[in-house]
Parts: sequence; structure tokens; C-alpha cells
Amino acid sequence: MTEKNNEQIQSILKALNNWKGTNISINKQEKDDIDRNTISLEDVEIVHQVKDEDDYVDPYTIQLKGKGTVVYPNGSSPLPLNSYELPIRQLLSFEASQEFLTIKTDRATYTLKNK
Repeated sequence: MTEKNNEQIQSILKALNNWKGTNISINKQEKDDIDRNTISLEDVEIVHQVKDEDDYVDPYTIQLKGKGTVVYPNGSSPLPLNSYELPIRQLLSFEASQEFLTIKTDRATYTLKNK
């Protein structure tokens, strides 16, 4: 990780730690696909992932912990494992405010909103 990326990651962690105890929405846009989730944020940490053969899983992610839901057009279901992972290996940019956090990677754009 570059020093710039490390500074960006620390800023993201700081913003997310300020949101602990709140409900947040997460929109992930990857090409023409948008995934929507919500989570009651309990904790935030950087997690080192096990290397996968296909190189699809990023080696490091920011893990959001808490109970949440996956939102579908026709309903919702519980968020698996009570966590949501944000990949950070190919972090291109991010913007943060008290209500919004936008994270752009080489694969997707994540928009998080503090409800």
C-alpha cells in the first residue's frame, strides 16, 4: 500500500468510526449493476483476507460489522455473517462528509449514507 492510500484508508476508518451506533445504507455500483444494503454499524476494522486462486478477493478489506439487510426490488434478506466488506487494494479515491462517504475502487463505487 502506498503512503497516500494508507492516509486515505485511515481517513475512511475515522469517518466510519464516527458512524458507530448508527444505521447506514450502502450502495455498490459495479458497471450497470447496483447492490443495496443497510447495516446497523457496530464496529469497523481492517481485515487481511486469505489469498484466493482467482485473485478476485482483495487482500485487505474494511469490514463493517453489525446486523443488516440486503435490499432487493421485491423485499430484503438478512446480511450474511453480520458484516459487509469494502475492498481497499485498488482504492482510487474517496470523499467524506458527516452524512456521506463515497469510495471508488478499480471495480466499483460504494456510496455510504449515515441515516
